[in-house]
Amino acid sequence: MAIARKLGEAIDNAIGIVSPKRGLMRRKMRSMLYAAAKTTKSTGVWSPVNSNVNVIIGASSAKIRARVRQLVRDFPYFARAVNVSVDYVVGDGIKFQSRIQKPSGDLDQRRIQQTEDVFNFWADEADYAGKLHYYEIMRLAKRQDAECGEFLLVKRYDAKTKSRYLPYCLQTIEPDWLTDYNTTPMGKTGASIIDQGIEYDLDSGRIIAYHFRNPDTWSPSILGRTERIAAADVIHGFDVLRPGQLRGVSPFAPGVLVADDLAMMMDSEIDSAKMASKYLALVKTMDPISRQAAAGVQDGDYGEKIEDLENAIIEYLRPGEDVELTSNPRPGANFMPFVRLVLCMFSVTTGLPYELLSGDYQGMNYSTGKLVRNDFRQALRPLWGRHIRHYCTPTLTPFYNSAVLTGKLTYPGYASNPYRWQLREMQPPGMESQDPLRESKANIDDIAAVLKSPQEIIKARGRDPEAVVKEAAAFKKLCEENGISVADVSTALANNPAAVTGQDAGVSGRAADFEIMDLLESISARV
Repeated sequence: MAIARKLGEAIDNAIGIVSPKRGLMRRKMRSMLYAAAKTTKSTGVWSPVNSNVNVIIGASSAKIRARVRQLVRDFPYFARAVNVSVDYVVGDGIKFQSRIQKPSGDLDQRRIQQTEDVFNFWADEADYAGKLHYYEIMRLAKRQDAECGEFLLVKRYDAKTKSRYLPYCLQTIEPDWLTDYNTTPMGKTGASIIDQGIEYDLDSGRIIAYHFRNPDTWSPSILGRTERIAAADVIHGFDVLRPGQLRGVSPFAPGVLVADDLAMMMDSEIDSAKMASKYLALVKTMDPISRQAAAGVQDGDYGEKIEDLENAIIEYLRPGEDVELTSNPRPGANFMPFVRLVLCMFSVTTGLPYELLSGDYQGMNYSTGKLVRNDFRQALRPLWGRHIRHYCTPTLTPFYNSAVLTGKLTYPGYASNPYRWQLREMQPPGMESQDPLRESKANIDDIAAVLKSPQEIIKARGRDPEAVVKEAAAFKKLCEENGISVADVSTALANNPAAVTGQDAGVSGRAADFEIMDLLESISARV
């Protein structure tokens, strides 16, 4: 291949001596082995930047963050996209569940309860500033991840505040605080470099430290001061899209320009409709020398003649005048389809279903709703996993270490083998069933066929199987204490085919309602 390439280049050079234009064309066509690389009349001079990923991010990230934040503040669909992303990935928290095992492999319930109690105490004061719960910090991190493409947490050890249950806590940092200003690499001479506030090793790419500077303060003691924090004490989460990437970019970046255009168009259309609605009628007159420009006629801002109208009533006409009522065709017939098209594009950009993003559920039925739901659940799985790996794991490992060092938890042999004691599950929020009756029957069949476990079904709904079983046992005990049998719970709806198929829904629904009311009355009488 090398010999053939050199031979081709020699021929191109020879032809170039005789005909420079033809030689140039040969070199150009030889370099374009893909049609996508050709330059045509339709592509024009299309030469995109193809530089190092960190150069591109460094030149664009600040402006992208500012634009995304502005759209989140002012454009409803951007705010909706961030809120939906946070609610479905984190919800009210990806719940911590200890899973410590005995040497036999069974769960060590006593140790589990102790660990979860210590965690719950610490979670209430996990914030360095003393404002946020651990799960609220988790939501904030996801919001930063959506808006800025990255989140930053600093592990702090606050030994001064004696009221703290554990000295270990978390401080949230804006990505804007990362800086190259007044920084010097502290690693090996010539082997480390600082790029966008991140100090890393040139050979391995390993992060050494982070450099922060508060851009919002004018305090003389802080202004211009840069704090260097070792990488081991910083949690930096972002979606890595290219090897060697140091900073994250908002996933909404491809939709920024489209969303801005849509926002401007909607504002323009609304303003035009408001202006058009103000003009009820136009007066035509056969008065070329304006002799009728008399009482009651006022000058507008630009000198035009405007009649004062109250309650859309024209009180009188002058001789020779005619009235033509105006129509208001705004918004046009193509406005809503265009908005839907743009929102579909934005839905693809954000990875959120169009219906959730827009709040428009018109035309949906059970089948399409189920399809959309399944696709969205599949898209959520990697987002759950990444947030658990980038947020939960780095924040919980120091929690275990701090709890053991302060004596709040006693784990024999923890120093030599911490893995056994750090076994845990992080339960994402899950999704409620779209059709509980149908899905419950399908789940029962899957359990009977050993295709699913009850734990898997409970976790898919965002619940802890252990908590569900305990609640069921507590409910059964409560019923027995009040002389009520759990078997009294009605199964009328589950056994009613009409309710399942939708036939005679009104009659069957009312009958089921009466049965439930009768059951409630009998239970109330017993209690």
